[in-house]
Amino acid sequence: MSIFAPKQILDIYTDLDIKGYRKKGFDTVLLDVDNTIAVPNTGACDERARQFIKELKENGFKVVIFSNNLKKRVKMFVGDLDVDYYYLALKPLPFSYLIACKMVKSKPEKTLVLGDQLVTDILGANLSGCYGIYCRRLQEEEGKSTKFNRKIENYIWRNVLHEKM
Repeated sequence: MSIFAPKQILDIYTDLDIKGYRKKGFDTVLLDVDNTIAVPNTGACDERARQFIKELKENGFKVVIFSNNLKKRVKMFVGDLDVDYYYLALKPLPFSYLIACKMVKSKPEKTLVLGDQLVTDILGANLSGCYGIYCRRLQEEEGKSTKFNRKIENYIWRNVLHEKM
């Protein structure tokens, strides 16, 4: 299996089987922000994402907002949510995933990672021993660095994973 292969693909983050994963022993979720649970360059957490995070917590999950974004963007998104966050995560480097797990006293094998990019979110999840779940992006329009990542990602989908996105 490729190190880029997600364990599951979701059309949208709210499709996550929260109770099912909790029953399987997972206790932590690392959530990417832009294009996973929020449209890029928007402000605070919207109501749908807020409800999703609330449901995760009600089912016993520890939640970490986990982003390569700057502190200002992540803090603006988190707002008054009672969750941990990790900014400038340097995804896909595995040490950041391990630090995020340690922050909430969890282990990688009990941690779900939800993200919209193979070359950051999923690669890092796989390298760190977390369970990477690919969420289709919320919008097509993206920044320059993400556009570059998408070119690599499209190559991986076609030539390594043999799937179309």
